[in-house]
This record gives sequence, structure tokens and C-alpha cells, in this order.
Amino acid sequence: MSSADAPRVRIPPPSGVDALEAIWTTRAMRRLDPLRPVPDEDLRLILEAASMAPSGGNSQPVRWLVVRDAELRRRVGEAYRGVARRTFLTNYEEAARKDESVARLLASALHLADHMGEAPLLLIPCAPAGRIRIEGAVFPAIQNLMIAARARGLGSTLTSVHRDDEQPVKDILGIPADIQTFAIIPVGYPRGRWGAPSRLPVTETTYLDRWGEPLPRP
Repeated sequence: MSSADAPRVRIPPPSGVDALEAIWTTRAMRRLDPLRPVPDEDLRLILEAASMAPSGGNSQPVRWLVVRDAELRRRVGEAYRGVARRTFLTNYEEAARKDESVARLLASALHLADHMGEAPLLLIPCAPAGRIRIEGAVFPAIQNLMIAARARGLGSTLTSVHRDDEQPVKDILGIPADIQTFAIIPVGYPRGRWGAPSRLPVTETTYLDRWGEPLPRP
């Protein structure tokens, strides 16, 4: 019997917000309460939700590294901060001087960079390096995990800027050379409020039958 066919323990989903509310209100939560630990049952639930994502041929290549140890979180946070501050300031500092919305985004990103290691959990999705189109399995799993976290009242955010220099993170966590990391996802109870993120209307992002043909407005 292959690992894909092996029996699995199923966790009955606990009560929470419904699926559509979770989708509509899952936004980047970069400010998390470092003093409120994530319950084991909620961690297990969101990982199970991630495992329900599709993958080609049901290959299930994604592996999750849960970083809970305080010293390891601190060290990963330091590695992230060095890359993130350099990248964010290079890309956004000048624009932030002229645009208040960019300034707010930069401030939020820098806060995350300075406090990444304080999040109660850091979740790192990994998969074999060099596999073609493997992202098609990784990112649906990430989205499942983040929506499930929202349903349980947990905040998260997706950041992958550490991949500009991921080796320090791999060294800290003993990740093999033939495995690549795709993101670092801090998880915890948010200090901000839930709400729908700002998005373009679908009538501006969707075409009907041919490129450029607008979707009829309701």
C-alpha cells in the first residue's frame, strides 16, 4: 500500500466561521499576540486542512515544518529580518515618502520583519527542490491552511522574502539541500481586526469567452 492509500486519522471540524466568511475576511495579520499560544488541536486542524489541498496525481509533496521552540523562532526571525529589511527598504522606501498607502504597507512589513520571531508559531511549507510546477501543490495548501486558521480565530500572513537568501533558515532548522522552502507563515492570535481586504471588482479582472471582452455587470 502506498502512503497515499494509507488510512488517515480524520479530525471532525470544530465550530468556526463558515467557509465564505473565512475566505472574505482572511487578510494579512502581521501583528500577533506573542503571549497567547496556539492550542495543539487548532494547529493540528489547520495542518489537516492544508493536507486536503489538491496535488498532481495525489502526490502530496508538501512537508510542513512547525517551529515552536522559542530560541529557534528567535533565530529564524533574525535571519528573516536581515533579508526583509534590506529588500523592503530597497523596493519601497522612496515610494513611501510620496504615497501614504505605500508608507503604511512598508511600516506593516517592517513591523513583521522586526517581530517575526515573536509569533507563537512559524509554519514553513517545504517541498523537493527542482520539481517542475510543484508550486501548484504548495500554494493551494498554504491557502487552505490560512483560511482554516481564520476560521479558528488565528491570524497569519504569507511571506516569502527570505527566499532571497534562504540558506540561513535552512541551516538553523536542518533542512536538507534537496528541499526548498516556499514561505514563512507566522501564526497566532491577531491584534488587528478581521475584515475584507481591498480588491478590484471581478468585472475589472475577468473576461468572457475572449480576451478583453468584459464580464457583464450584475
